[in-house]
Amino acid sequence: MKIAVCTPYYGDVTAEYARSLSKMLLHTSRASITYNGEPTAPELEVFMRKSSVLPRCRNTLAKDAADWGANYLLWIDADHAFPEYSLIRLLSLNLPVVGVNYPRRAEPTWPTAVSLEGELIWTTEELARQGEVVEVRHLGLGFCLVDMNVIHALRRPSADGKPKPLFALEMIGDGLQAVAEDVYFFRRVAECGYGVYLDHGLSWDIAHVHQRLLTNAQAAMEREAFERRSG
Repeated sequence: MKIAVCTPYYGDVTAEYARSLSKMLLHTSRASITYNGEPTAPELEVFMRKSSVLPRCRNTLAKDAADWGANYLLWIDADHAFPEYSLIRLLSLNLPVVGVNYPRRAEPTWPTAVSLEGELIWTTEELARQGEVVEVRHLGLGFCLVDMNVIHALRRPSADGKPKPLFALEMIGDGLQAVAEDVYFFRRVAECGYGVYLDHGLSWDIAHVHQRLLTNAQAAMEREAFERRSG
């Protein structure tokens, strides 16, 4: 089984990311994983692309993974910290697209995941302890595992014979708002009939590197302040 770890970046990667990645790769390489009903040793490769144009960066990385013959693509942003068991955990769920809910780099912070009904999803310690895994409309790509069968399906030409990008930035109205490249991707995933899932358990142990480590504990504490600002 081949797993492509793909990281887009602009500027320097964080020390927390580098440390987390090295520990996760070592932990995963020592693990025995079942794939297609058979135990297998995972083959891991890290792909990185530097660009200020994030959609182009992600499209190129997805092509890198496909050209390498990957079975899975693990998106990791260069400003995240994560446990060594993270990849093993997501693989064990055996889902087409599964990721985590992490706080945005803002104060007060709020979560990235949105429910099927269009509401923000707040990861709590109780949901994490229960190991809840739920289907969502979209989440961030800071840490997200994608079965390459999904990528291959999305790369096929549409009915008019023209290919569509996996990732694109869509401007709305007068251009003061936009559909981000990750939301665009998840919308395409849903149009192809695949579900997108959120693992609350792993989400609780993921940190988005800001001027501080933003965890869901901070998001829960700041929820009231965020809702007052948004209200």
